Amino acid sequence: MSWLAFNERVLDEAARADLPLLERAKFLAITASNLDEFIMVRVGGLQFLKEQGRKVRDDAGLTATQQLDAIQERVKDFVARQYSILTGQLLPALKESGIRRLRPDELTPAQRTHLEEYFLEHIYPVLTPVAVDAESPSVVPALQIALLCSVLAEPDKPESKRLVLFTLPSNLPRQVLIPEAEPGLHTYINLEDLLEHFLRHYFPAEQVTACARFRLSRNSDIAVDDESATDLASEMEDILEARRMSPTIRVEIEEGAPRDLQKLIRDMFGSKGAQHYLVPGELDLRVYFIIAGLSGFEQLKVEPWEVHSSPLIDPDESIFDAIKRQDILLHHPYEAFDPVLQLVEEAAGDPNVVAIKQILYRTAKNSRIISALIRAAEAGKHVTVLVELKARFDEARNLERAEELLNAGAQIIYGVRGLKTHAKICLVMRREAGHMMRYMHFATGNYNEATAKLYTDISYLTCRQNYGADASAFFNTVSGRSRFVHFEKISMAPFGLRDRLVSLIRSETERARQGEEAEIMLKMNALEDREMIEALCEASCAGVNIRLAVRGICCFRPGVKGVSENIRVISVIDRYLEHARIFFFRQGGRPAVFIASADFMTRNLSKRVELLIPVEDSAARKRLVQILETGFSDNQQARLLGSDGRYTLLAPDGAKPLRSQEAFTKEAARRSRQRSQSPDVLVPHIPRTEKV
Repeated sequence: MSWLAFNERVLDEAARADLPLLERAKFLAITASNLDEFIMVRVGGLQFLKEQGRKVRDDAGLTATQQLDAIQERVKDFVARQYSILTGQLLPALKESGIRRLRPDELTPAQRTHLEEYFLEHIYPVLTPVAVDAESPSVVPALQIALLCSVLAEPDKPESKRLVLFTLPSNLPRQVLIPEAEPGLHTYINLEDLLEHFLRHYFPAEQVTACARFRLSRNSDIAVDDESATDLASEMEDILEARRMSPTIRVEIEEGAPRDLQKLIRDMFGSKGAQHYLVPGELDLRVYFIIAGLSGFEQLKVEPWEVHSSPLIDPDESIFDAIKRQDILLHHPYEAFDPVLQLVEEAAGDPNVVAIKQILYRTAKNSRIISALIRAAEAGKHVTVLVELKARFDEARNLERAEELLNAGAQIIYGVRGLKTHAKICLVMRREAGHMMRYMHFATGNYNEATAKLYTDISYLTCRQNYGADASAFFNTVSGRSRFVHFEKISMAPFGLRDRLVSLIRSETERARQGEEAEIMLKMNALEDREMIEALCEASCAGVNIRLAVRGICCFRPGVKGVSENIRVISVIDRYLEHARIFFFRQGGRPAVFIASADFMTRNLSKRVELLIPVEDSAARKRLVQILETGFSDNQQARLLGSDGRYTLLAPDGAKPLRSQEAFTKEAARRSRQRSQSPDVLVPHIPRTEKV
């Protein structure tokens, strides 16, 4: 329920009339993509529990069946609101702005002729009609739009009727452009409309009597049992195949389909317990990502925010020299991800670099990081890469890139048995003046240069010796089955990270009880771990001032007297996805500040390999505190969680309007200008003599 509330906050952005039109279309597409994953993973997991007959209740006291029922009702309301925004607000505004979706009955004769030629050349040869019946239904790929058609071979013989299935593959364009005589227009027809309009070409001597469009979501909560896996890569391939054939979790049918075909779809392609939705419009609203990215309509988009270079790095110097001079904190995407890429790419070509060790969880499609690691391995450097094969929905890509690294000579580890490795760390070993220097990158986000432009994250580059010793020990632990040892600086889940966080919270609790000023500020993506919630509530009762920025799931209610009255929770939904994890503990005026790869979720703290990194550089620590304070001051895009469980958009209420993401953009620009304006020549101020 808390996750659905998060997606509702994202949908609020699609409903905002003050946002540019294509930005609203983008947010609508995001909600559709989010909901698909939610259904396949979270609902899939609950469905599995229900089918197993497990009656165990969760922390909220609900069984899997009760949760599934509650989810279906809330999702129905959510989907109704999605389409209300689409049909009532976005489509009319798009049409008025020159972006028009035409239906077949709206086509001119010239447009119909053009589209028929296009269909016969580009679509007709690709699609294959498949005859189906209740005894032998075809397997429909997940998340692909399908058409079930009723075809009558002989009009006077009802018994000659048969069912034919079409599935629309993802490599065909969903929107087919219609040429317009007037420039500046974008007129298109959806592929499913085009197919249905020209179905006669597949059945020239027969009659298509009815069609129904539908879409299936399959259970993706299927994971490899790596405790018993002997060949994890091979077994992961089996899991990917199993997902393609897994039980149906959701059936979406477009409104207007005949009742008999609706029933056939549910019976033939659904499964026991699958959720069914009658959708009041076109299926798969992820297509509005295409609309949001249209060129030529810049006036309908948000004004892009410039990405700035860090003032701590000279563009002409070696990244190693820059890190050696001082610790470097980067705030993405306001500051470029380039220094992280530079670290790995420069290391790959540097003859003094002996080894590179790195964790890869999710990477870009054409990852510069992986290309650099391949070059490093081919150059004879000792390259060790832990590629997490259990990163959901990225498994296939990770398998492929891991094989490339392996062929290049890199040492590959397919994760850690029984756990997902979610830590973000890169370690470069470089020989300098007879000594071995360690250069490290720690982060809150993945090594993905694509999402680094869309997610807010923190990077921390350092060559501190004690951090280097910890980084080496960490890699020895995850790669060599070394017995876990406590690190000097960093903390690692699932061993000591949770205990350290609880200890820090309780330290603030004790200070408050002693009458000291006590304060906690936490920024994360999700908060659902029971032990962490109870520790925070205990701190609240002791008088600790607690502020939480939780983007998504938050499984407790702040402001409840005697329980959580000193806890304030906000959620910021804006242009970029809030993804950084930053933790602040006042500690009697000597603040302890951390970045982390982990959220306060049981899976992060107990079931994954994660890292908590203390930031001890005074300038970097000060900047992290400023990032937290700015976020908590947001009164434009922040929503406040009330004790009733509802979120309300904050308003300035007399204070100066502050939009945190915009403020961070301006701050990055100011910092960048400071370096560019540094004078090469020192010019003294000379007292002016007055003219007589």
